[in-house]
Amino acid sequence: MTKPKYQSPYFKIKPKTRSPYTIIYLVRHCNPDYSSEHVVGDFNMPLSPIGLKQCEYLTARLLEMQIDKVYSSELLRAQESVRPFAKLTGKKVIVDNRLNEIDWKDWYRVKYFNMSETTRAKRFQQYKKLDRDLDKMQTVGRRLIADIYKHNKGKSVALFCHGNIIKSMLTGILDANVIGFLSLEIFQSSISKLVIDRDGYIKINYINNIRHLPHEPNEDLFITLVE
Repeated sequence: MTKPKYQSPYFKIKPKTRSPYTIIYLVRHCNPDYSSEHVVGDFNMPLSPIGLKQCEYLTARLLEMQIDKVYSSELLRAQESVRPFAKLTGKKVIVDNRLNEIDWKDWYRVKYFNMSETTRAKRFQQYKKLDRDLDKMQTVGRRLIADIYKHNKGKSVALFCHGNIIKSMLTGILDANVIGFLSLEIFQSSISKLVIDRDGYIKINYINNIRHLPHEPNEDLFITLVE
């Protein structure tokens, strides 16, 4: 007697493939030269020597990924991060001011252990106001992703942008509040991957991938936070 083939419960409800898929890579710029900010301003900060080295590793990784189209914010550090890839591939960089950095000024340390979500919100100064501000940012992020998807169905697209705009897009997909936003860090030179099916359903494939770098960025993730 033939033993019936085992099928997991997931197999019975597994949806059909809904290709073609659209892939959106959220690429944070490489390390900028912060020492130049007081001279040239935030908008025109170039990459630092460390950032230029990161950019070499990032470019090598991107060349393996079969990217069809590239976008960049208007800020110099994002454009310098995409420039080597664009030069090697001959791809035109579409500069889009919707990818510019978001000026978020309210950084708080948020406790997690031995504390319920309700208690965290009560102890968190300005929680309701900041959550409303984040809702507006997330709405902008959702509209941006929807527009990129609309014009690039079935393609693979890279968006060279900034930590806060990436965080707003990712937390918007996850339906996370401001506590989730403040608890997420996006490394410089990192890649996060979104996959969208033909019907517009979206999945986050991975966040903060830096495997192209020989060493993890040496960043103090808490230095700018206040109690």
